[in-house]
This record gives sequence, C-alpha cells and structure tokens, in this order.
Amino acid sequence: MGNIVTKYPIKTVKLAEKGKSTLANRKLWFDTTYGRLNEDGNGLALGDFEGDDKLLVIYNDGNYEITGQELLQRFDPDQVKLIEKFNPESVITAVYLDGDKLQYNVKRFRIETNTLNSKFLFIKDGANNKLMAVTTDPEPVLSIQTGRGSQIHGAKIKLYKVVDIMGWKAIGNKLADYAKSDQMDWVRPQEPGVQGELFS
Repeated sequence: MGNIVTKYPIKTVKLAEKGKSTLANRKLWFDTTYGRLNEDGNGLALGDFEGDDKLLVIYNDGNYEITGQELLQRFDPDQVKLIEKFNPESVITAVYLDGDKLQYNVKRFRIETNTLNSKFLFIKDGANNKLMAVTTDPEPVLSIQTGRGSQIHGAKIKLYKVVDIMGWKAIGNKLADYAKSDQMDWVRPQEPGVQGELFS
C-alpha cells in the first residue's frame, strides 16, 4: 500500500530534486565475440559505471548511438568500431572515406543529441562512404602511409592542432586523396580509462 504522504487534497506534484542512484558502481565489459555487455570480466573493459551513466557506440558505417547499461542489449561486434563509457564533453575525431570524391575527410565534434537507442549518421551520406578511424583521445595523432614499395610515403598528423571542432553534421575537411594501398592508425596511446578503437 505504501505510506500516506498527506491527508489533504493534492493539486500538483513537482520534482524538487533528483537524487543519484543509490546502486553501487559496477564494472562492465564488452564481449567482442558475442556482442554483449557483461559483469563477468569477459572481453573489453569499459570501466566503472554509476546508475545514470551511458554508453557511446560508434559503428563502421559512420553512425553513433547512445545507450544505457542494460545487459540484455546486443551489438554486432563486426560492425562496432568503438564502444566506451559516454562522456558528453569528449571530442570525437573521425576519419572517413568519401567514396564519390575518392578522398579521406576528417572531422572533430562533440555529441549534441540526447536521444537514447537511436543511430545518428555523422559522416557524409553515401553508399561508398566508410568510417576508417575514430577515437575520443583528446590529442589524437594519425599515422598515414601511402604508396607501395619504394614509393611509400608516411606522415604523422596532430589532428587536434590542425582540425577545428565542428558540428556533428559537418562534412569535415579533406585530409588526403584515396588509394587502395593506404594505411592509417592512431599513434598516441589512449589515456588510462579511455577505450581506443576495437578494430583496425
């Protein structure tokens, strides 16, 4: 039945203050084989979570999604590019292939949406476009290698110094022309507690 709050008629009820969850923090992992969250230590460590904390999931097709901590949800591990505890202040750095112009674009942005369990496309829309690399490292450095054999050229680019933070819908800036032999990877290791890319 519960407890009686008042014996007088009530006109309206308003929330004066929302308290934090009283549940203890829990550690979560992402099983990269089955695509499930767990508390058993299987797979990729995602860190400590309080009751209101959310997950950031970024997919190979250039969509991102904010989700809760429910252990019943499942992700396709072959499509997940990055998964980590969501920090709304983090800057996402993404490099993607523009298949129509045959060039790589780069953009840096913050999550501006707050809808849960909905995917948002943050790269240019197009069937031939593909997310190549993504990180939430605050000072990302990208190593890019082009050419073959004796014609190989390499460069390391401090993207946090040459690319401004923009809106999440922006196309981004041209980084380099595309070639099938191109290789790219992040140079700077992630800060402790920040999850890097799942797959290259």
